Amino acid sequence: MKTPARFLVVLLAVAGCAPNVHDSQPLSPPAQPPVTPVVKPLPQPAPTPDKRVVIDASLERAVQVVKIKSEPGAEGFLRIQVDVINQSDAPRQFSYCIEWLDGAGAVLPQVGNGFLSWMLRGRETSSIAATAPTAVAKDFRITFISAAN
Repeated sequence: MKTPARFLVVLLAVAGCAPNVHDSQPLSPPAQPPVTPVVKPLPQPAPTPDKRVVIDASLERAVQVVKIKSEPGAEGFLRIQVDVINQSDAPRQFSYCIEWLDGAGAVLPQVGNGFLSWMLRGRETSSIAATAPTAVAKDFRITFISAAN
């Protein structure tokens, strides 16, 4: 036999011993869809209660102060605005009282109107605005009580 013929026979013999491509395992696993990590929101800390707000226990779930704004007004008289929301679906009656405090935090005697009645419809937000009766008032405290009290 000629050399090229021998070479061809050897080549065919070697090729016949090679593993079948279709019988072998895949080299890499099938592609998986990308996994999106589940991110749980971190629990938010409860808002720090404002020491200027006192809410009767019977109102705590229904009435909430959502915003307080205070600034010196004309001639140095403190002006405040307290935004209140009724978180329940039912109308809610309550009373509130504003006490005016001096620079040291002491309640100013005989300054204020006592308790005033207020009502909010279900899910309603309203603003309570007031101006201090004296320029000595530098801060305030607002107290909410149930109308039944």
